[in-house]
Amino acid sequence: MVLLLIFLFVGYPIFVALSAKVNPMKFANKIIKVAVFGFSTSSSAATLPLNIKTTTEELGVDEKIASFVLPLGMTINMNGTAIMQVVATLFIAGCAGYDVTVSQLIIIALLALIASAGTPAAPGAGAIILFTILSGIGFVNDGALLAYSLILAINRPIEMLVTALNVVGDSATSIYVARSEGMLDENQYNA
Repeated sequence: MVLLLIFLFVGYPIFVALSAKVNPMKFANKIIKVAVFGFSTSSSAATLPLNIKTTTEELGVDEKIASFVLPLGMTINMNGTAIMQVVATLFIAGCAGYDVTVSQLIIIALLALIASAGTPAAPGAGAIILFTILSGIGFVNDGALLAYSLILAINRPIEMLVTALNVVGDSATSIYVARSEGMLDENQYNA
């Protein structure tokens, strides 16, 4: 959970500042309502209309860019989901007594990346994807299943934070794309 918060409050502002060369504090102040809505609904799909409105009207991204990048990002840009899947898999492996090698860690990261791109934008989907990753890497003994049940017990608040991270990442990506295409209204962004 700490890693997700660090990525949300440090990673994305740094990304926006370095890649789009805009003030990250303006981004944080304007995108907070999208993050809170995503947090409360746990659904990237439900947050999409607010994200499009905020990204175009307040962050200055051209509507053509936002209407392409945000729905695409809602489907495949699941940074929070990928982070959570890796951390949860490592937690389960530790609880179940598995020794994770470097090659297994790489496989876990790749599986999480691929699986997160295919995760539906609906509440509860991450827990199912996590089980798929555990099965794919072979962590299926009784200890792993007990540790998985611990993850299920606390999944809702984690999923809420993951969704907030995902929707903020979609908006940050659209700012970068708009900037690279010369379609970012900096006056509107800085207003």
